[in-house]
Amino acid sequence: MAAISLKTAISISGLSRRTIWRRIEDGCLTKICAPKKGGMTQLNFEEVLSLSCLPLKQEDHAVILAADQGDAVAQCDLALLFLTAHRARDAVFWFDQSAQQSYADAMCFLGRFCLMGKVIPRNVDIGIAWLNHAAAKKHLVAQSLIWFLQTARGRQLMDGQDLAML
Repeated sequence: MAAISLKTAISISGLSRRTIWRRIEDGCLTKICAPKKGGMTQLNFEEVLSLSCLPLKQEDHAVILAADQGDAVAQCDLALLFLTAHRARDAVFWFDQSAQQSYADAMCFLGRFCLMGKVIPRNVDIGIAWLNHAAAKKHLVAQSLIWFLQTARGRQLMDGQDLAML
């Protein structure tokens, strides 16, 4: 029986921590085992899937399980699933998890979100830093964005507030 962490269950279900715990107490969700010291509560993956607000395909199940285990590529892929479901705030969480492991695609997406300031507060310095990290890993989109932001048009956009084209 596959299991996922409480944090991932909260993320893919869209339910609050309190609601998840209520469902555990009511017997609607199964806690796999009591967490070890410093461990995470694990829940039955199939039961959590039934609560998912994402349009998931069978192949997405492996992505969720791998992301929950800390796989940076899977975390970025899960973030993209959230983006397609118009849940950008959840996407940013997973991009951040992936970017913290130096995955260039996630760093580029996170940098763009920081620059745009639509889902998270705008922070140009952090956005540029994420793009620079991704560009240093030879990420072509990040390299192009860094180059563009140094042009007259790029500086004009940075001075304004309309960075949606990033």
